[in-house]
Amino acid sequence: MKIRILPFTFLLLFAACTTQPKTETSILSGEFLYYNDAAVLNTGSAIFGAVIDDKLHELHQMVTPIQKDSFDMVQVYLKGIIIENTDDGWPQLVRITEIDSVSPSKLQTNQLIEIRSE
Repeated sequence: MKIRILPFTFLLLFAACTTQPKTETSILSGEFLYYNDAAVLNTGSAIFGAVIDDKLHELHQMVTPIQKDSFDMVQVYLKGIIIENTDDGWPQLVRITEIDSVSPSKLQTNQLIEIRSE
C-alpha cells in the first residue's frame, strides 16, 4: 500500500508546483497619461502601455484634478505586474495592482543658453 501512495504523492507534488507561472509585482514610478482610451507610463528608463481596467480608471480619477490640461503627465507611484503585449502598441504593458500616490510632475524651467560676444 505504501508503494502505491508514494508515486501518487510525488506526482501530485510535481503537478502542484508546475501548474501556475509566478507573476512578480514591480514597484513603478513615473509620469502617467491617459488620453482617448490609451494609457502610458513613462518611468524614465522604460515606457509601458497600461492595461485598461478598474484600477486604471481609479488612477485616472485621482490624476484628473492635478492635470493642467488633458495632455499633462502626472507623477505616479504604484505597484503593478509587467506583462508582454501580444497586440499592437507598446512591447510591454503594466497591469496596475495598487496605487501608492499621485503628485504633480516637476516643473521644468526653460533652459536658455545665452551666447555672449565680447
